[in-house]
Order: sequence, then structure tokens, then C-alpha cells
Amino acid sequence: MKLAAVQSPHEGDHAEIEGQIRRMFARYGPTFVDLAIGARADMPALLEFYSAPLRFIGDAFHMVMRDESALLGADGMGGEIARLRSAGFAGSALEKCDIKVLNQQAAAVDALWLRRDSSGAVMSRFAVLYLVALTPAGWRITSAVNTGG
Repeated sequence: MKLAAVQSPHEGDHAEIEGQIRRMFARYGPTFVDLAIGARADMPALLEFYSAPLRFIGDAFHMVMRDESALLGADGMGGEIARLRSAGFAGSALEKCDIKVLNQQAAAVDALWLRRDSSGAVMSRFAVLYLVALTPAGWRITSAVNTGG
């Protein structure tokens, strides 16, 4: 007699959560690229993906964007988009997107991004570990840690 696999009570929920987060990242990449190449100018569109306060940590910095204004401003995502525009950025590809549902309210996303310039050359390759939380507005990135490339 073969025993059927027993599904934990949250296993089905975890698959649905993973799907929701995967769809969010599928929208996030094109939105960020369109903003960075100047195809769109509505910076508040990023608030569909980020939630303030947003903590971003790299090798040489640790910043907390305490509100939406800081998140979208020159010291936040707005500054990153401006830097990419002036550097000839043309596109980004999500090379890896591993999602681990932590509970019904949080997930960790291990992502690898590839940025290219207008000639198609790789500008940068970098990995980011995102903490994504279920907020009243939906799933949002609340922390990001650059883990290298």
C-alpha cells in the first residue's frame, strides 16, 4: 500500500504567496527599467513594489528611507534611476529569483540582476536579498541587501 503525501496546512498557501510575489517581481523589473530609460516619469509607480520605511544595505552603506518622499527622492530610488540614466543604462534582466515563504506575512527573495547598456554590454551583475512583507497595500519590498554579484 502506498501512502499519499500529506500536505501541511500552509503548503498550498505558500505556493499562492510565491506566485503572488513572482508576479510582483515580473512587473517590478519592467517598471524600473522604463523609469530608468526615461520611457516613463511617474516615480510613484515604484510604491507599487516598495514600502517605507525601506532599509537598503550594501558593502559600504546602510540607509533607511523613512517615508515615501525619501524612497523616491535623490538619496533613494530616484537617485539610483538618475545615475542609471546618465550611465547609458538600457535594460535589466532578472537572472535568478528564488523565493522562500517565511510565513503568511513575509518572504525572502534571493535575486540576481543583470544590467546592460545601450550597446548590450553588461554594466553590472549583482545579487540582492529582499525581505518582502504583506502590507495593507499588498506585497512590498521592505528591505534589500546587496549580496554581491
